[in-house]
Amino acid sequence: MPKKSFSFQFATFNDMASALELIFSPSAASVILFTAAVRCGSQAHNRMKREFGTKEEALRRLSELKEKENWGKLTFRDVDFVGGSGKVVVADAFETMERKTKREQSCCNFLRGFLSGFLSELFEKTVTITEEKCAGKGDEHCEFVFG
Repeated sequence: MPKKSFSFQFATFNDMASALELIFSPSAASVILFTAAVRCGSQAHNRMKREFGTKEEALRRLSELKEKENWGKLTFRDVDFVGGSGKVVVADAFETMERKTKREQSCCNFLRGFLSGFLSELFEKTVTITEEKCAGKGDEHCEFVFG
């Protein structure tokens, strides 16, 4: 049976993020999106873990799924599967599609949180993620370092 889903337009997701910034503040909105997404990433891992046998397979499957769902093209690099560290390069990240302006701060709070939750479950430890490049700030792509 196919999994049920729905989709947001990129603009609609960013309208929601902007509304959170208006209601609370930009910094509070980023915390809300990140924190909610950590739980989403954790739960996604738990739903998917029957589908893969190795950590390498898990990252490959996650990349395929998120590209199919139009979240962006995720490429994992320099992954230490024992220590739980590495880098994720994301081309066409969904959070940046309507925010291609010269912002001072990265805007991929949901994606960063989702990856943190998923990777924390995968490596069975808390994984922190830093966004070093963001297409929403004008970089060519988004780049996250985790460990």
